[in-house]
Amino acid sequence: MTAERSADLEQAESFTLRGEGLVVTVTDFGARLLSVVMDGTQLLHGPHSLAEVAQDTCYCGSICGRVANRIAGGSFELEGQTYTLATNNGANHLHGGTCGFDSRLWTTSDHSANSLDLTLFSCDGEEGYPGNVSVHARYSVHRCALRLELEAHTDAPTLLNLTNHAYWNLAGEGSIDSHALRVAAPSYTPMHSNIPTGDIEPVDGSLYDLRVPVSLGERFLSMGAGYDDNFVLCGESGVLREVAELSCGARRLLLSTDAPGLQVYTGDFLPVPRSGLALEAQSFPDSPHHTNFPSIILRPGSTYRRTIVWEFS
Repeated sequence: MTAERSADLEQAESFTLRGEGLVVTVTDFGARLLSVVMDGTQLLHGPHSLAEVAQDTCYCGSICGRVANRIAGGSFELEGQTYTLATNNGANHLHGGTCGFDSRLWTTSDHSANSLDLTLFSCDGEEGYPGNVSVHARYSVHRCALRLELEAHTDAPTLLNLTNHAYWNLAGEGSIDSHALRVAAPSYTPMHSNIPTGDIEPVDGSLYDLRVPVSLGERFLSMGAGYDDNFVLCGESGVLREVAELSCGARRLLLSTDAPGLQVYTGDFLPVPRSGLALEAQSFPDSPHHTNFPSIILRPGSTYRRTIVWEFS
């Protein structure tokens, strides 16, 4: 752990939000979810205290940025200039670099019984990115739904792709093999060494077809591995719509977002493999290198927006 990360953790605080049957704890360190409890059951996998966060290397519950997921080779070109980023995933840049938004102490601007507002300023050159960027995040709880709204502005052209990296286990413990997953995605982006090839392929007849609920345990047996893949979501990007359903026994999680893609990561490299499932609503990985992917360029005068809603029953 860096000295800066350690110092920020020492200053970090946690905040509780309450709905009807849903209790959520958020910390200003990484603007991350620490706990999501419904009817006495912990649904969020990962560290549940600030002391445990110090040991986390899997982005549990945090907001990832400036660019979530991977940028191949740790570099990109923007308006004729090449920018070199931190490489923290082999030769690639992952989730914002060595000190991304997940490792920063955010500023709390407002806290009520059911909502929390946080802000972050990312200066020009941070982790290699151009432009000064200001980010606002708002968590709110209404009944049994948790909502995250993100908004950002820049003073120079830059890249931005934010997501929340929560891991879910609706059983409260054990493996996610007992879960069923549905994703409203007619296509996906094939990967090579975790980097998209640039192709967009239909899921029809493949192990990537999750348009009807599938047992994760049975699918793992068929695949011989888990998922760490980007799915191209149904519906219009920028419009909030329901895109995924995760269930285990009588418990269900419905995920809605306005993002164009959903990274499904079955936690194969968690300290206890497949003990949590990440559903990362975001733009496509390695977008700067694929002109056929949705752009993640943010320009001065424009507003970046991303919404994610988790509804539990």
